[in-house]
Amino acid sequence: MKKLRHFYFVLILGGVLLMYYGNRHWTDRNEAEEFHRAPPLSTSLFEPELGYSEPHLRTVNRTSNESNYYNLIWNGFGYFNKETDEEDDLLEDPQLENRKCEWKIHSSPIPLELKHRQYARKKLIHDLCDSNGTLGFNGKWQTIDDIPSWELANLLVDDRHGIIYCYVPKVACTEWKRLMIVLSESLKVNGVPYRDPSDIPVELIHGNSTRYLNRYNRTVMKQKLQQYKKFMFVREPFIRLISAYRDKFQKENEQYYQQYGIPILKRIGKIPNPPASVKEALAAGIAPSFSTFIQYILSLPADSYELLDEHWRQTARLCHPCQIHYDFIGKMETMEEDAAHLLRMLRVDNIVQFPKIKSSTTDENWMKTWFPTITADSRRKLFKLFETDYKLFGYQVPEYLLQP
Repeated sequence: MKKLRHFYFVLILGGVLLMYYGNRHWTDRNEAEEFHRAPPLSTSLFEPELGYSEPHLRTVNRTSNESNYYNLIWNGFGYFNKETDEEDDLLEDPQLENRKCEWKIHSSPIPLELKHRQYARKKLIHDLCDSNGTLGFNGKWQTIDDIPSWELANLLVDDRHGIIYCYVPKVACTEWKRLMIVLSESLKVNGVPYRDPSDIPVELIHGNSTRYLNRYNRTVMKQKLQQYKKFMFVREPFIRLISAYRDKFQKENEQYYQQYGIPILKRIGKIPNPPASVKEALAAGIAPSFSTFIQYILSLPADSYELLDEHWRQTARLCHPCQIHYDFIGKMETMEEDAAHLLRMLRVDNIVQFPKIKSSTTDENWMKTWFPTITADSRRKLFKLFETDYKLFGYQVPEYLLQP
């Protein structure tokens, strides 16, 4: 009987030690995987009532974890650790119950360089938004409650994983929409959701295949903005403008030719009877030029940004970074690294991968190619229109284009 008691004691002690070291392993892994947020900032910008989740650095209390661990063993696993991960907190929302999945295990932490890059980008936005008069506009909307629903039309939602994506046209948004469709399982064929983003037909991407935040009521919208991870991708403003022109006016895009091309040719190009179709216009060589396109944009009232199509509207007007605290700011110029970092941070890199896209490094030469036809005065006016985007997202001012 004494030997049997010794056997049970050794067995229990071995189990305790095994689970203890297992807990230490997973605690260390969680520390390595934890997304590095900005430190607390004492400012009204991150007040909960404004729909923000305050940036912070999460620390792991090892002593508390060990205490909870022993309570878990001796109380028959009836005690649960209250210090849960940020991701686990999201599971309290009934709409996120289905997001549980096995995420990819990484052998190394996210590089500090990438974490610092995100911290710097978000801090720049915060500092500028919090400084009255620093930006070229007053923000118009002071809080998320002030923004009308139609102005939130670019925010897409994945309720399964608790993600909100603000898409910016001409910043690889087609590929990001594909990933959002797969993650949210919002598009199905014969009841089966798409698993491979590349299988989704392009004509189904830019429509009702995705879920839009502004289709929820205001209470639900604010709740999702507080609880979900939010991300956006940006691009050098003038290069994005050139990309929009090339895509919408140098290709056979009948919709944009009818909606914008013909009015531009009539009003700016002084062509009273332009060709009836885009195919005829391109064949005749009288489609809107880049110069007339820029003149059209500058002819619109400066404060009426809602008249700008989303493909050339300012990014700040599409995603409202002064009113919505984004957890991740990606850039077209660092797309490959940023995409991998983001998907890992969201813990969905076992489900989707961002495809390789053509490098945008050659895009830097676009401005030297396209802007010589634009007068210096028009360039300065155009920069004034997009100055807020240059400041908020840390892009270098193209001084050589602004000289007389």
